Parts: sequence; structure tokens; C-alpha cells
Amino acid sequence: MSKQSQIRVLVVDDSAFLRRHIPLILEKDSTLKVVGIAANGQEALDMTKELRPDVITLDVIMPVMDGLAALARIMKEVPTPVLMVSSATRKGAQQTIEALSLGAVDYITKPSGPVSLDIGLIGKELIEKVKTVYAAKINNISKVNAASEKFRKITEEFSQGMPVNPMPDPIPIPRKRKIELIGVAASTGGPAALQVLLGGLPSLPVGMVIVQHIVEGFSQALAQRLNGLSPMEVKVAASREPILPGVVLLAPAGQHLKVIRVGGNLYAFLDKEPSDTLHRPSADVLFSSMAEICGANCCAVIMTGMGEDGAKGIKKVRDRGGITMAQDEATSLIFGMPKSAIAQGGIDIVTPLDGISREILKTLQP
Repeated sequence: MSKQSQIRVLVVDDSAFLRRHIPLILEKDSTLKVVGIAANGQEALDMTKELRPDVITLDVIMPVMDGLAALARIMKEVPTPVLMVSSATRKGAQQTIEALSLGAVDYITKPSGPVSLDIGLIGKELIEKVKTVYAAKINNISKVNAASEKFRKITEEFSQGMPVNPMPDPIPIPRKRKIELIGVAASTGGPAALQVLLGGLPSLPVGMVIVQHIVEGFSQALAQRLNGLSPMEVKVAASREPILPGVVLLAPAGQHLKVIRVGGNLYAFLDKEPSDTLHRPSADVLFSSMAEICGANCCAVIMTGMGEDGAKGIKKVRDRGGITMAQDEATSLIFGMPKSAIAQGGIDIVTPLDGISREILKTLQP
């Protein structure tokens, strides 16, 4: 990559140690160039306006202006892809979910507290995350912002987005069924997108299960956030918990969520197997179990995210006659997961983020 095409990064942290070492880590990759270093949120805002970086790595706890306040200003005044550098504490998890709601694309956790003298342990992940954040669609960052309009809708129509990919030919399977379960999967960009989705739904007459790729320690904070804006009860799933109407179960980090049936009723079953999946929880594992247990009587939705998780599983749902949906390219921060599902022929409906709730409600009509 030439110097002209390098990813230009602004590093923001109140720790002098991290202000020295994060740039050293990033510039080990020749495609990354640190163009500025800030020690607080006000400096971050000022330097973002001046330097127009491609990506910002942003600490949360800082003097003068903290990371959340700076992020809100940046998203409003000069939208820029942001990677939060967070603490893996309970408070840090809540702050990170707040940041993702305000428009941050992704996050990475410091290995050992605010200063993290062992920051090199996450060097490879840090570089990969910066590149992932850079790939996010900047024109969507301020629009797919769950803090706007009290999470009830996207602030603007996505009329200027890229055209939707052509759909595969419909599979000739009878569609006479009654939906008994909604399953949703997301990754990068998902915490904000899920808030838009759930904010647009009433309490449903069926249960919903969600897989969101997230690190351990952050599931509860995300569930609390979603619960605060949805008329449904949203909580982290427990193993063998019944899947009930009007309740949303979030797969906990580090465990797969599978659907099982006991005595005619659906239950969530948590399992660490298979252990060889790239993600745990895995969208493929969830959707595959839905296809097996519910057959045509389920609806599977795949949303913004990097990679291909969910594409094989959602194809199984469609093959069994279930209804499948994908978030469209124009409203996905990262179009990897939906794109792969569409390409593999697993999707019935492609819709903008603010249309998913309407499409789900259509599936529940008698």
C-alpha cells in the first residue's frame, strides 16, 4: 500500500504510556499511519476536524472531555470511524455499549486496566480491528446511530444507498406455516443496529433469540441496553430457559445458543460445542438448530457484520421452508455477513435496517 493509500489513524488516550506504544504497534503494519496523538476528548475533537483521519482509536476515561462526550461530538460534527479502546470491567462494558450506541464501529478491550503495560498482547487484534473499522461505511455511521430518535428509527432514509444485490431464484417449497420463533444474528455494527431493530418492534406473540458476536463480560451490558428501549423483555439466555412470547434471549459470550424442543415447547440450550467455530456464539449454530427444530415455522435474520458466519445456517432455514432476511448493503456498516448469505442463496428478503421490523411483523400476520 502506498503512503497515499495508507489508513490514517488518530490515537486518543490519557495514558502517556499508551500514547507512545499504540502508535508503535499500529505502525508495525505498513498499511497504517498514525497522523496524530491526543490526550483528551477535546484534543481528539479538535484534531479530528483538523486532520480528518480515516480511523480514531478512542479511550473512554479521560480528562477535560471524556471519550463518550467526544464521540457524540465527533459523530455529529465530523463523522469518522471510531474504535473504542475500553476497560473490561462492568462499568467499562456499559460505557462500551453506550459508545457503540453513539456510533462507534467496534471496540477492543485493554488487557490489564487503564494503563495496560502489556498492550502488546493485543497488538495483532488491534491492527485487525483498525482495518475492520476502516472498512465501515462512513456515510452510514451517523445514520445507523441508535441514540437518535430514542432508538425508534433511523434519522434519515437510505435513498442514496447502493442498489440491493439481485436475489437468487426462489426455492419451490410450500410456505404454509405459522412462525413460532424469530432468530437474529449480527457482528460488527450489530449493537447499534439491534437497538434500531428492537426499538421498531412491539411485544411479539413469539419468542426471539439473538446471536451478537461480543467478548465475555459485555453480554449483560448489551442486554440491559436493549431491554431499556424495547417493549419486550431482553435478557441474557440461561441454559434450558423456555423461549416465551414477548421475550428476547441474547446468547452469552463464549457459548453457543441452540434451540431445542421439549414436550412441544421451545427452549434455549447453551453449549460450548462445537469448539472449532470462529465465533462463540455462532450464527451458523443458532440458525442450523432453528432449521432442525422449527423447520418452516421460523424466521431468521442476518444483519451487519464482518465475515461469513450465519450464511450456511440461514441457508438451512430457507431450505426447510423458513423465512430468511438480510440487512441490505446500503445500511450495513459491514456487509460481510449479509453479503455471504445472499451469495450462498440463503435469503428471501433483503431490506434496509429500518425495514426489518416491518418485514418481521408481516411474517406474523395470519
